[in-house]
Amino acid sequence: MKILISLFISFFAYINPTSTNAAFDGSGYCVGCAMPSRGDIKLAQASQSDKEFNPSQNDRRMDLDVRAFRSELMYKFLIAEFAKHNKLYDLAAETLVDILRSEERSDIAEMAADAANVARRLDLALEAAKVWFRLDPDSIKARFVYLTVILSNNEFLIAKPLVEDFLSNNESELDKKLQYVSELVARAQDRDGGYRFLAEVTREIPNSYSKALLLGQSAWRAGSALEARVHADEALDYQPRSEDAALLKASALRQIDGERSIEFLAEFLTSHPNANSVRTSVIGDLIREERYSDAIPHLQHLSREDASNANIRFTLALVLFEVGEFEESKARVHRALSLGYEDRSSAYFQLGLIDEKLDALSAAANWFSSVPKGSRFIEAQTHLAKIKLATEGLEPTIAYLNQRANETPEYHVVFVELQGMMYREAGRLDDYFAVLDEGLEVAPDEPSLLYSSAMAAEQLGRLDILEIRLRRLIELQPDNAQAYNALGYTLADKTDRFDEAKTLLVRALELSPDDPVFIDSMGWIEFKLKDYDKSITLLQRAYDLERHPEIAAHLGEALWARGREVEAKSVWTSALDQFPDNDVLLETLERHGMD
Repeated sequence: MKILISLFISFFAYINPTSTNAAFDGSGYCVGCAMPSRGDIKLAQASQSDKEFNPSQNDRRMDLDVRAFRSELMYKFLIAEFAKHNKLYDLAAETLVDILRSEERSDIAEMAADAANVARRLDLALEAAKVWFRLDPDSIKARFVYLTVILSNNEFLIAKPLVEDFLSNNESELDKKLQYVSELVARAQDRDGGYRFLAEVTREIPNSYSKALLLGQSAWRAGSALEARVHADEALDYQPRSEDAALLKASALRQIDGERSIEFLAEFLTSHPNANSVRTSVIGDLIREERYSDAIPHLQHLSREDASNANIRFTLALVLFEVGEFEESKARVHRALSLGYEDRSSAYFQLGLIDEKLDALSAAANWFSSVPKGSRFIEAQTHLAKIKLATEGLEPTIAYLNQRANETPEYHVVFVELQGMMYREAGRLDDYFAVLDEGLEVAPDEPSLLYSSAMAAEQLGRLDILEIRLRRLIELQPDNAQAYNALGYTLADKTDRFDEAKTLLVRALELSPDDPVFIDSMGWIEFKLKDYDKSITLLQRAYDLERHPEIAAHLGEALWARGREVEAKSVWTSALDQFPDNDVLLETLERHGMD
């Protein structure tokens, strides 16, 4: 009863014209993005038309009179208010639009449009905005909400006269208006249509830097790199020092000719060395291309320009590490920390990597131990385990990992798998399986443990356990393509259950049709079924996708079985040159008398 009374009190406060709080009075009105609130855009009041379009002007507040509504509508208002307070935004929007269909009033339309915006319901927002604008065409807010919604819905023909009218008045504020229209057009789902619309409504506007830049940005959003470049060049003709135009041109060139993009930005920096936004973009391009040496001078320039910027110092440290300047990298990390670099996990981890490279293993271990729980914790613990293995031996390392597994239950699975990895690399397969099996006692349905233990069982020849674990994994994760492939390939390779194997492999390929490992497995089952032509086609495709030695071994087997022995030998010989120590490939060659 108290809850019901509270709801009615809030409801009547909501619709009371003296209330200072408006329902659904959010900061934005567009669907999927924030529209500028009142005061965000200050346009000159040169004409009545501008006044009507100016979102900075105050619109009247909602003024709902409870006496004007039938009892059933009051009940629906109560439902909408309840939904709003409980964050059931879809229900709130649907209810208010339903009210609007029965009672067409501009104040209800405004509430419905705002609610639909919060719910991100474009369909309802469009319906409400159309009614609102039709009932109150002089409302500033109504026009802008309506314009935003119809552009979001790609209704360019309806929007065109409204936008043209807006742009045609008060030329002194034209750049601001262009910016605002461009932001509205960016909301359109049809990016290419939005660009064409923007070009059309600005056709009669004199060319300028702003017009060229905004058209270029719109063209870029639409995926037209060539047109974006043309507009960017035009903008640079007006303002040769514009970093925004330079970055737009570089983005376009990156699509057209990646190398030319870097060259252009380098030329721009030669003329405008203080263009730090451009320099930052160049650094990003160089790092993506792993041109670390080329990135260093640019980072050093930024470091001199902004000596207190810890982020720049740390980025420089990372790049120096990549080129082998470990001592200098260490100094830069410490300097970044002294300047207040906030990501201490990454800093400590990087110092651990540096000391590891310098063979200062004790210091490296200390740094890795200092990395707190979080994004770099597991990486740090993995490196720490490898250091312990190298300096203390297997058993102390296993003891440490087991201790950490017990101390940090949230990372229990990870530490169990690290123990398994240590045993596997040491060739202790029984212990490898045992530690994973023990881990499953704690977390019986942990997917990673199920898969790892299945692979350990396979190495021990325990196909019964492998099948149990993988089928359980498939139950838990019906879309786990890797599990289907592992079980299907094992059945194909180790048993004569070929029909089961093929069914599993078909499912794996349905989930991931371009995975070369899965294609290889399907090629192998076709080999087992003696459909050598189909097998060769599949295995050749897999080998084209990935030059893997085991795929080469399988492809050679299929070619050999088909009587194409010269081709088989060629595949094996080529793979052996690249992978001289692969056991599967060596065994295959030996079996065919090519040892």
